[in-house]
Amino acid sequence: MAFVLTITALIVASVIVLLIVKLRRQRQEYQTLFESVPCTITVQDKDFRIVGYNREFADMFNPTVGDYCYQVYKGRSRKCEVCPVERTFHDGKTHTSEETRENKNGTRKHWIVKTAPVTNAQGEIVAAIEMCLDVTARKMLEDELERSEKKYYAIFDNIPNPVLVLDPETYEVLDANKSIESVYGYTKDAVLGKSFLDFFAAEERKHFEFKLKNAEPINQVKQIGRSGKTLYVNIRVSPSEYWGQQVLLVTTSDITKRLEAEQQLTQASKLATLGEMATGVAHELNQPLTVIKMASGFLTKKIQQKEPIPPEILINMAEKINNNVERANKIINHMRDFARKSDLTLEKIGVNGVLERAYDIFSQQLKLRKIEVIWNLDENLPPIMGDAGRLEQVFINLLVNARDAIEKRWEAEDAAAHDKRIFITTDTRNGQVFVEVCDTGTGISKGVREKIFEPFFTTKEVGKGTGLGLSISYGIVKDFRGQIRVTSHPKGGACFQLEFPIPQPSGKKDVSNGR
Repeated sequence: MAFVLTITALIVASVIVLLIVKLRRQRQEYQTLFESVPCTITVQDKDFRIVGYNREFADMFNPTVGDYCYQVYKGRSRKCEVCPVERTFHDGKTHTSEETRENKNGTRKHWIVKTAPVTNAQGEIVAAIEMCLDVTARKMLEDELERSEKKYYAIFDNIPNPVLVLDPETYEVLDANKSIESVYGYTKDAVLGKSFLDFFAAEERKHFEFKLKNAEPINQVKQIGRSGKTLYVNIRVSPSEYWGQQVLLVTTSDITKRLEAEQQLTQASKLATLGEMATGVAHELNQPLTVIKMASGFLTKKIQQKEPIPPEILINMAEKINNNVERANKIINHMRDFARKSDLTLEKIGVNGVLERAYDIFSQQLKLRKIEVIWNLDENLPPIMGDAGRLEQVFINLLVNARDAIEKRWEAEDAAAHDKRIFITTDTRNGQVFVEVCDTGTGISKGVREKIFEPFFTTKEVGKGTGLGLSISYGIVKDFRGQIRVTSHPKGGACFQLEFPIPQPSGKKDVSNGR
């Protein structure tokens, strides 16, 4: 019996030893984990005294057991106003907060703090564990990002041109800068959620939606601001990313005042051209007036002498009067149309028709000077996007320059008929409408060619040229997305070559004859 008891005691003792060894091993493992955790851990009593801590905390703060946590962490003399440890002791729950401390060197440290209760066998809270994860690097990055965002948003908001962020599918305005108000009259809040297409006329929205979708530049387009205000803008579109979302970044430039100034300058140039053409116009009107006077004088004489007028002669005289009244009326209407202020909108126009109109208003002057015009027009020329009145001004400027250059070259000698010529050609080349106006005049030297399109530059004598004709013509051609250049003509004169893009089928109203 004693032997059995001894064996039992030995077994029990062995089990106890094994349990103690196992407990020590677990305790050692937990202690190792406690010490190795890459964050600071403290155990605090209800008075906020530190009763335990891990190696990370010891290395960072060099504490002593019994120190108050607020002294060690922040160098304070009293407890923090918001204390997660206090809240854990109060309700027995875990709590999280963010804490900041300023170091002696002026730098700041930031932690995420989490607390948990420690209870005894009776479930009473006897201590609290506080774990702190250093997030200073992350916080610094967040602060830097915030400063960067503020800086770039300040730049965005103060760009003098309106900048809008659009949804690429609906074209809804997601964001806009303050300049939207000075240009369009809307506050920033008023345009948010509004479709950018609403700024275009209803009949044009489909056309410009296609351009926005393909991020195409849109030049000199009419838009509608607040209260129906009309403005002209250039638009640039760029696909971009905004807060992780794909968007369209749209920048608009208000060119309304610039275009109005250009229109005034163009109008002044037109009036100057009309003044210069007064003699030719008088001659144009003199011919139909002479016919009308002769016909009316013949009829008056017959009536005064009470002589009978055969019906066929009466009809012939009436027709002559009627035809020449119409001719005079056509000349006057043409002059009036040319003198009026052109619209800023572009439409489809036929270049051949505009060239013929420019020649009509100028033909008598050329005939009086025995200058022959050689035509070589492509009858199947496609239309271009432009304004007939403004393009006519370009061609008249070129004809005036050609006339003056020919006169200057041949004023001192008698020229044969074939020596005084202007050649007008239209064609389609490289997918564009091509126009060429050449003359047999004095030509343009290489040095002058570089300045020929500059404002107020002229090779004419004082009082015979404003220096605006070619400069204005250059601007008009550019407005139509065209190109203009000058070269030498084989016969010694100058050649002005113009190229215009052929519009896509989605263009506006078609006025193919340019009249």
